[in-house]
Amino acid sequence: MAINYADSAKEIVRLIGGDNNVINVTHCATRLRFILKDISQADKDTLKRVQGVITVLESSGQLQVVIGNHVGDAYREVLKLVNMDENVAVSAPNVGIVSRLMDIISSIFAPFLYPLAACGVLQGLISLFAALGWMDPASGTYRILNFVSWTGFTFLPVMVAFTAAKKFNVNPFTAVIAACALVSPDYMNMLTANKILLVNSADPAMQALMQEAVNNPQIAKVLAEVAGIPINADPLTFLGMPVQYLSYTASVIPIILMVWIMSYVQRFFERILPLVIRNLFTPMFCIAIMVPLTLLAFGPIGNMIGGAIGGVYNTLYHLSPSIAGAVVGALWMPLVTLGVHWGITPVTVGNYATLGYDTFTGLQASPVFAMAGAVLGVYLKSKDPEMKRVSLSAGMTALFGITEPAIYGVALRLKRPMICGCVAGAVGGSIAGAFNAVSWSYCLPGIAVLPVFFKEGHMPQFLGFLLSICVAFVLGAVLTYIVGFKEQQPAPTAPLNKTEMA
Repeated sequence: MAINYADSAKEIVRLIGGDNNVINVTHCATRLRFILKDISQADKDTLKRVQGVITVLESSGQLQVVIGNHVGDAYREVLKLVNMDENVAVSAPNVGIVSRLMDIISSIFAPFLYPLAACGVLQGLISLFAALGWMDPASGTYRILNFVSWTGFTFLPVMVAFTAAKKFNVNPFTAVIAACALVSPDYMNMLTANKILLVNSADPAMQALMQEAVNNPQIAKVLAEVAGIPINADPLTFLGMPVQYLSYTASVIPIILMVWIMSYVQRFFERILPLVIRNLFTPMFCIAIMVPLTLLAFGPIGNMIGGAIGGVYNTLYHLSPSIAGAVVGALWMPLVTLGVHWGITPVTVGNYATLGYDTFTGLQASPVFAMAGAVLGVYLKSKDPEMKRVSLSAGMTALFGITEPAIYGVALRLKRPMICGCVAGAVGGSIAGAFNAVSWSYCLPGIAVLPVFFKEGHMPQFLGFLLSICVAFVLGAVLTYIVGFKEQQPAPTAPLNKTEMA
């Protein structure tokens, strides 16, 4: 039976303390994320029994209502029932620094992850079609689709600026203009100290060549001659201070820092400027101050932070890819349950920008397929018709990368399938690491995005990846079936279609 999310939304809002208790509400791939004035007013036990609600969590200072694939439908209905004051800060109160960071990261990245992943899937598909001979890489069709698929990464700073502005209570259009300035062709043409005209490209190989040109005068000279532009040795400066070469294409942390500091700049000028000129001059000062400051300070600092975070993971990975795969495979699902899995997003995005691929996603796919296999094992083993229905629905959803229904609706309820899924994920992740499996563009691992893991000339990595997810899936199902689990009788007050994902 289909769920009426209009009725469910009314119950959700009532049980979280009503409209007056809501500071802010957002959603990610599967969860409604409420920031409440008083979280103790929420009746979590009753909320779990609302139609369409899988479970309720309190994490990162938020009340997270897990819905599943239909979270967008529930979110639209909830928005009709709550009135949020845009002038009120939306940070969760009284939480630790780790929880606050996870809240910030999830709020910034969650709104555009699917569109960004769609760009990655498009890249994977046209690469696969070219390798199969179905599409000529020299054709206009391929070239147009190729630059379209890169657009999400080229203008990633703009999307980050918009969502960060919402999070930090900054005028979103002011933040977007500042981000656009950092990826504009005019700035890209001034990037190098030698003032060589370089192509604005999100291709990692081109970015690497651009960086090498800055450090190697001979390469700079060759590129200048190819471009037909004379070399000018004068470096780019602002008020006499040299601007460090940095490409902000696909940049994340520098943009977040910029918008965060911009929130203080905006509040300062809103406080001191007369009302008659405030709306005009506040954005002007924000842009005129923050773009140069980012070029001079926040950009290099953010780049250093991002490079350090990514460098730690990549160093550990290269010490032993198999061990790294086993650790990721075993711990990824527990991290999802704790809501701290968002912490890896800047690392993966940074890897695509700097390396042109990401190893973590190649390892992360195994626990996803292992969890799908574990709930399939529940479906095969269970004697309870309701549990069979729930596990089949959750397993199919997990195959497409959405694992929360499988985790909360099945695995954690029965406990042993969760352990079996983690074990199978560790084995699959170890295999993926042994084959150095990678994804070549951003994605949310699942059966629909397999082309993203393929690239011509890297067939052993792709076959190793396929082996890893197949082993994880089959092993998850077999272990769950062999180990078994204790059947639970549903509570008489719980709705039968609680985890329905139709």
